[in-house]
Amino acid sequence: MKEKFAQTVSSINYNNGIFSLYFVGQEPNSMANGIMAENDNELELKQAIHMPASGFMYMVAMVKNMLEDPRMSAEIEKLIAAGILSIEKLDNKK
Repeated sequence: MKEKFAQTVSSINYNNGIFSLYFVGQEPNSMANGIMAENDNELELKQAIHMPASGFMYMVAMVKNMLEDPRMSAEIEKLIAAGILSIEKLDNKK
């Protein structure tokens, strides 16, 4: 198995019972030289994952359960307090 690091999902598409998730991140050579992406247009596609609807819905249920867990809520609060997660960014996603 080969592992990859991605910063976020740029899009999720659905077509004919298959969900496609597109993971993106910064270009590693730029990062190594201290150049950080300033906007989403500077991110590159790292991986595309395609899965059947049943697998995608199972994943969504797992994420939902994780977010409802009080321990995860406490971790999210720590990230917000440390400035790693922005409340504005979370509010804009709704």
